[in-house]
Amino acid sequence: MPSFAACLCRSAVVAVLALLPVAALAAPASEGDAKKAESPVDKIRKALDQAIDLDMTDQSLNQAITQLREQTKLNIVLDRMTIVNMMGMDPEQSPVTLKLQGVKVRSALRTMLSQHNLSFAIVGDTILVTTEEMAMHRQMRQRVNVDLDKVQLSAALKQLSKETATNLTVDPRVAKDAQTAVSLQLEDVPLETAVRLMAEMAGLKPVRMGNVLFVTSKTNATELRNDPDLAPTHPHGIPYKEEMIIGPGGRLVPFPPVPLPAMPAPGGPGGGAPPGGERPPDGSDIPPPRAEKPDKPPADKEAKPDTPPKPPAGSGEKPPAKPDR
Repeated sequence: MPSFAACLCRSAVVAVLALLPVAALAAPASEGDAKKAESPVDKIRKALDQAIDLDMTDQSLNQAITQLREQTKLNIVLDRMTIVNMMGMDPEQSPVTLKLQGVKVRSALRTMLSQHNLSFAIVGDTILVTTEEMAMHRQMRQRVNVDLDKVQLSAALKQLSKETATNLTVDPRVAKDAQTAVSLQLEDVPLETAVRLMAEMAGLKPVRMGNVLFVTSKTNATELRNDPDLAPTHPHGIPYKEEMIIGPGGRLVPFPPVPLPAMPAPGGPGGGAPPGGERPPDGSDIPPPRAEKPDKPPADKEAKPDTPPKPPAGSGEKPPAKPDR
């Protein structure tokens, strides 16, 4: 009969062989889950951190972007309308000369665009090439979906920052308030609006500083907004205020609409009597209208006293006697 040790050894071998197929199947499944969990923004970030060699001489900006797109397989989009209308620059006529070796795609793209004072931003699954002001504007106004159910504000902002490739920072001085659990469901709203609503639920306020949304207390937010050096600007260089929204044609319009100021009363800056001679409701003193003077007769038709004509000189005639009155 086989010994007890031999039986125990066979049982151990059988158990190991039985587990091998399970382990072999489990490894590919976990790897697939990791790839599936990778968001488009994560893929873009990894691609931007890869090393690349570039050699361009007097190529147009459009050709340079096309070459970089083909080398990196990144979805790089050129904002032609903004570049042409705001900068007066034609991407087909703007030369690019660049020679780089072993640099990150991120650095190569930034070096290329700096030759024409341009920038880029990750918006969704694309890399948008445009002006620096428009890049920040488009990034902060990109559409997002929010589904939170009792999640700490700080954790929710961290996750949203990762999903949108934006800088969402919480002031360390309000770390306790940032632990407040928030519940919010939003669909297809601007990122800046979503962050403002999330912060409001914790009694905080976000302040835009360049391409950063800084979540802090309401008092600190007011002080920062009043600092002219930190006031964000519209892509057209107009100071941006929270009570203003971008209307048709990219113009800033008030929100909610503000009524126009009342027009001055008839009669010039000092006012005047409205039609009918009534006084205005404010009771201000209004001088009475001047009496109209009668029209004077023409100079040639004015009445003259009856004076006999003088006889011509040297005629010897005496002037006629004046009539008795």
